[in-house]
Amino acid sequence: MKHLILFLVFLLLLISCNSDLSSGRIDDIGLIGATIEITQNPTDIQDSRVTIDLFDKDNKSIRNDSITILVNGIETSLEHHQGLYYTDESRYYSENAPLNNIYNFEIKLSDGKKYHLGSISALSEEKIENIECDEQGDLNKNTVIKWKELKNINELTIYTSILLKTPNSNDKNYSSKDVIVKQISSTGEFIIPKSEYFDPKWTVSGFELKFTAKKFGKTNPKLLEGSKISISTLIEKNINLEKE
Repeated sequence: MKHLILFLVFLLLLISCNSDLSSGRIDDIGLIGATIEITQNPTDIQDSRVTIDLFDKDNKSIRNDSITILVNGIETSLEHHQGLYYTDESRYYSENAPLNNIYNFEIKLSDGKKYHLGSISALSEEKIENIECDEQGDLNKNTVIKWKELKNINELTIYTSILLKTPNSNDKNYSSKDVIVKQISSTGEFIIPKSEYFDPKWTVSGFELKFTAKKFGKTNPKLLEGSKISISTLIEKNINLEKE
């Protein structure tokens, strides 16, 4: 009985998430929408990860083995993957596609015809050393974060970890404060004053910094509304304020 229930749940999830276009032939690009996401190594333009998800007019996923995607001329087929609770997480995936500053995407439908999906330029390479901050901070000093000559990165997100005060000083219970999101220019600095480290209930234990860039390209207007192509990159830094 238990196995039957699990099987029925599995079927229900497949039916609710997957499009009817996941089986049979698809010869009309107008039936398809595409979400293309590229993650690029900030210091190496040739190091990238690409995922492509297809969807129908009801925003249900299209997972059809008769369709292939071309990334800069290199074909990639649907990669089948089962997620938690029997969910279907199959998608098109590509690594380190040959690149000459532009990503071009095409789709080959069931009849073998190719159509343009979209294109986007690569991000400029960044230098990690252009972002400066002390890995080991000091509770008696302001935290100073500096950056210079960033090419595409335009956003800084700061996650603050706090150590909660407990009756037993040997117990360490951590939590987090509100996230800071700041739009930045290519050169600048951000200071967190030491007065913000302390509260009657907690003490700041550290910061996680994420410097990010994201931009969007152009998709084929014949695709369904909601289709998009994006490229992003990320540089992470950590600052520890706890005594070693």
